Amino acid sequence: MTTQDLRDADAAWLEAVLARDGATAATILHDEYALVLVHPQPARVERDEWLRTLAGYVITSWSVRGSAWDVRPDLAVHLQLVEMQATVFDADRSGLFAMSDTWLRGGDGTWRVWRRHSTPMSAGAMPRS
Repeated sequence: MTTQDLRDADAAWLEAVLARDGATAATILHDEYALVLVHPQPARVERDEWLRTLAGYVITSWSVRGSAWDVRPDLAVHLQLVEMQATVFDADRSGLFAMSDTWLRGGDGTWRVWRRHSTPMSAGAMPRS
């Protein structure tokens, strides 16, 4: 796979999140995927819970203020500064976030998101399902 394949996979994942398309997101997520937060309180959302939460995660605006990639043959990290307007189960989740997505390439050559580390710069605690 090329770096463009990785960027295409990243774009497909964002599209699935914005569309709240759990079926597509599930094909992009690594089996060991987790969303990890350390601020404002530590939280870890494992893959199955994250997929359940996706249905209630309504993003009305997503603006990337900065983006940087580090890519190795089977590992890639995408760091982004994102401003979004969103609700999770009707709780406001809007704000500025520093996000780091770690992608792993499997033996079949497919890139999958293994971890998302998200730090809300201005939002409150993450609602849970």
